[in-house]
Amino acid sequence: MKFIDSSHSQMLSKAMDTYSLRQKMTASNIANADTPGYKRHEVQFEDELQRAQQRKGVSGMKDVTGAIRQTDENVVLEDEMIEMADTQIRVQVVTRSLRHHFSMLKNGITGVNR
Repeated sequence: MKFIDSSHSQMLSKAMDTYSLRQKMTASNIANADTPGYKRHEVQFEDELQRAQQRKGVSGMKDVTGAIRQTDENVVLEDEMIEMADTQIRVQVVTRSLRHHFSMLKNGITGVNR
């Protein structure tokens, strides 16, 4: 069923998976902040999403997945805490969007708007 598993819901699913991965990587960075020689890891997603949109339009965005990249930076605890808060806000936005998407599907199927 194309309307249930749309490009929009697939992209939101990828976003949720990526933000989960980002939270894990940020937690790993925090846990290893005092480990000698440890370099910060990050998950890239939004820039890739933007590039896919420019190249292929909205339909290409559903194929983007987050990529882990090791940086040359040391871990700064304050920056990691900000990253964790930012990711949590993004998770909330995606959750609300998914909730709205499925609510609209339910309304279309049942004809009941609650």
